[in-house]
Amino acid sequence: MFEINDLFDTFLFRTTTLTGFLFYWLPIICIFSPTYLSPFAFVDSTQEFKAYRMIQYDLYGQAFGSRQAFVSSEVRLWSHTNLNRKAALIRLEKLTIERFRSLISKGINSLFIVIPSTNTPWTDEQKSDICDLETILLSESVPIPIYFLPETQQMNDLYKSIESRRDSTKDSALAVLYDMITADGYQLSVNTGKYGQRTDSVLYNIGGKLIGHGIEERLPKILLVAHYDALGLANGLIQGADSNASGMLILLKLIRLFSKLYAKQTTRAKYNLHFLFAAGGKLNYQGSKKWIDDYHDQKHQQQLPNDIDVVVCLDSLGQSNQLFMHVSKPPRETQPAGILRELLIQLSEKSTYGPLNFEQIHKKILKTSDFVAWEHEKYSWSKLPGFTLSHLNSSKSCSHSSISDIRNDVELTSIERNYQYISDALIRLIFNKTDINLSIIDQAYLLSNQQSDYDQITFTKQWLTFLTNYSRSPSLLTKTHPVVVALEQYAHRYLTNVVKTTIRPNKKDPEFIFFDGDDDQGRQLYVYRIKPAIFDLVLALFIAAYLGIIYMIAANWSMIINILLRYKPLTNTFLSSSSSSSQYGGYKRKVN
Repeated sequence: MFEINDLFDTFLFRTTTLTGFLFYWLPIICIFSPTYLSPFAFVDSTQEFKAYRMIQYDLYGQAFGSRQAFVSSEVRLWSHTNLNRKAALIRLEKLTIERFRSLISKGINSLFIVIPSTNTPWTDEQKSDICDLETILLSESVPIPIYFLPETQQMNDLYKSIESRRDSTKDSALAVLYDMITADGYQLSVNTGKYGQRTDSVLYNIGGKLIGHGIEERLPKILLVAHYDALGLANGLIQGADSNASGMLILLKLIRLFSKLYAKQTTRAKYNLHFLFAAGGKLNYQGSKKWIDDYHDQKHQQQLPNDIDVVVCLDSLGQSNQLFMHVSKPPRETQPAGILRELLIQLSEKSTYGPLNFEQIHKKILKTSDFVAWEHEKYSWSKLPGFTLSHLNSSKSCSHSSISDIRNDVELTSIERNYQYISDALIRLIFNKTDINLSIIDQAYLLSNQQSDYDQITFTKQWLTFLTNYSRSPSLLTKTHPVVVALEQYAHRYLTNVVKTTIRPNKKDPEFIFFDGDDDQGRQLYVYRIKPAIFDLVLALFIAAYLGIIYMIAANWSMIINILLRYKPLTNTFLSSSSSSSQYGGYKRKVN
């Protein structure tokens, strides 16, 4: 005779039996199995990344950039056959204009582009790739959200994981079904909606001057201009190191130089020097347009003729030993612009400050278009003689408006060399000393006192680091932006009659419009590892079957016992164990 507790001990509490496996081992395996060991495992925790949204603004009624921001969708690699209503992930080197058009036509609801980190140098191939992309994207409106993801080890791991997912749509039906059940997916989420139009779309010009020797109102003027904003595909990735931090640096150095000269009566020239930190350079030079309008209004009210001898615009001067002088109309040799051109030619031929290839490029103004290529064209439209100095031979060059224009590519020696040539030519012009064999100003005097605090290269390096540490996208340059504040303080230190002018768009027909949500910190991208919906169905069936088996065992336990007792070997086992199981306090069955 044996006790009933022996049966429970044998069939339920011994893990080597079938019921022990069902009750113990199977749940334990499901709970503790690692994700990579089981297709039915639990998902990983959420991953977070910094994602930088494509810029969004309107200019002259034309929409530019991405029009959407919210993303909550499953992501797939760009090469997947089924991308309808999915987010597409692609590396920069894989994205061409044709492929971009193809992805849009496949019905993707968002695009995520992995780009090289802006903290590391870019290869020429990478710059070419981003240039091709920016040429199209910066010139049109995109209906879907586009985000840029700087390359990190975590991002590379995620990309490889998504890339490893097999596209089994061309396999057998069974293989497709198995892949749908076992494959992992990733859900991307950016919790920002559509950005609304800002009510404070403003820009700020900062200008000042140095008064020459003589009666101020009768002295001719020279205007030196550099725009301080930058443009690229995403606000948070814009450094604008060459365009136009380098032009700003040379203007800062010229301000410091001429303030030193104009500090003494004996070294003040018979020129009024005006300096302008122009806003909105990447928005068709809105800052220069505002300055020109104010200048003409003042002259019209006072009924005075134009007294600007020349406007010198500085743009992209941080690379190469090439210097181009862009003009809308070639100046005559007797005009100030023509004299400056000849001085630069002679100084470059003599290699006074190192090797320099100087060349003039003539490009007529297209008055049929609202947009201009270079800043001096705004002044030329208004009958003010001017030119732009740049190492770029075309404003359509990639680095002129690109996130690939990074700090590591700027050459401090190029900035210093261009500054020396430009400052030497300007000094000779304002003092009317065109013989390059004569030294006009004692360099020891120029470098004394106020310039002794900074070595020339150190000054350039510090300001370049400062300007590139902040995104200078036009929409971010508010009144309290560090760059705007620093430039205003610098102007007050060295110049007189400093004025910060607010530029507001026309209410009825706004020239430019910014949108809420723009920042340089990027958005938080959440990545969730998920299973497909069919996995939930299969898992539910598995759980139902498991519970059904347990229920059937419990409901028919007596029948199972009777069936098991019919087998003699099993009965002998029970008999041998019953003699030693009296400690359980059970009953014994009499055996004949």
